[in-house]
Amino acid sequence: MYRREFLEGSFALALFAGAGLPRLTRPGKSLGRFFGAQTHFGQHRPGIEEILDLIRDAGIDWIRDEVYWSQVEKEKGVFRFPPDYDRYLEAAQARGIQVLLILDFGNPAYSADEKSGPATEAERGAFARYCREVVMRYKPFGVRTYEIWNEPNASTFWRPQPNAEDYAKLLDAAYRACKDADPGATVIGCSTAGTDLEFIGRVLASGGSRSMDGISFHPYCQPLAPEKKLQTDISKLSRIAPGKPLWITEMGYPTHVGPAGVDEETQANYAVRTFLLARTSPAVVRVFWYDFQNDGEDRDEAEFNFGLVRLDRTTKPAYRACRTMASLVGDLRPADFRVEGNTYLLSFGDGEDRLTVVWRLGGTESVAIPCPSGPYRLIDRDGESRILEAKRSSLEVQVSERPGYIVRAQKIPALRF
Repeated sequence: MYRREFLEGSFALALFAGAGLPRLTRPGKSLGRFFGAQTHFGQHRPGIEEILDLIRDAGIDWIRDEVYWSQVEKEKGVFRFPPDYDRYLEAAQARGIQVLLILDFGNPAYSADEKSGPATEAERGAFARYCREVVMRYKPFGVRTYEIWNEPNASTFWRPQPNAEDYAKLLDAAYRACKDADPGATVIGCSTAGTDLEFIGRVLASGGSRSMDGISFHPYCQPLAPEKKLQTDISKLSRIAPGKPLWITEMGYPTHVGPAGVDEETQANYAVRTFLLARTSPAVVRVFWYDFQNDGEDRDEAEFNFGLVRLDRTTKPAYRACRTMASLVGDLRPADFRVEGNTYLLSFGDGEDRLTVVWRLGGTESVAIPCPSGPYRLIDRDGESRILEAKRSSLEVQVSERPGYIVRAQKIPALRF
């Protein structure tokens, strides 16, 4: 452990002007329209009400889920929506939770199987009719945002082989169908496994930019810390699609025992830091954690262990960490982002309402943060807090992998979860 003095202008990176920023809200009041999580209600998962209550209480105000084509059109031209689909979308609407609805996959009534990528005009036309039916049905439920397919760059989800040009044609047909049913709908596309710049670039070159209101991607990098890759991926994608809003619709760290797994404490640290790092980019409009609930109980299976909560709905440390972050950060816009060595400092707001988040990539160090003299509240990752006194225009803080939040002591009372 050693001490570092943070002086104005001494950081390697500084972004954002501080003017015109929203004021810090009271703890417990989430504006968290930036924060989302993947759910699997489209797979008829039980416990809709209980899970959505946990999501709401965590300050997560978006979910990402599905209405499968093969489930709603089992007979050509006849659309019947399973009651479970209506139920989870009604329950989300009742809680003020917004929904990003994925429109996918193939349909055996029209193609070889559910994961076959539509490759003919007839198949694309049928998929477009399905999109139109879904949008018309669920607009009254408050659904206004749609994602076309999931990971079409992966043969797991687009058989027999991914084809960016065919996907761009499907995206165009789906976009027009969604806008026809709801001109105010937001339609996003690409939804790539990883940050597949080559695939996205080919979609854009095939006219895809005209057929989506934003680009979605899944920049997984486990077990690497998000600082190692996330911001680089965002920057690269922003360069090939300037001006396009970016949606991170999957990002997560599994807590399984095995390669690429992390322990639950590390997952909690990485979850908060993923959301915060993404928040520093003006291009990124939403981030969805994959996923909210574990998918199984096998501790050796990666796919079963991405959740913020376990299959039995008991919470992991990441749940409380994200709840603390959403309560404090909400929709505040970053004012300043600075990095020196392995220590990160991200500030929101200005003046008396300034909220500062600080963490370190590896190890612990003592940091002197310049600020007006007086009392400050240091809130740790999980919401526990204590009062520190800034002396001689500097606040001494121990910084580690666990993000900590600093606010004027009189501005925010102690958090109680």
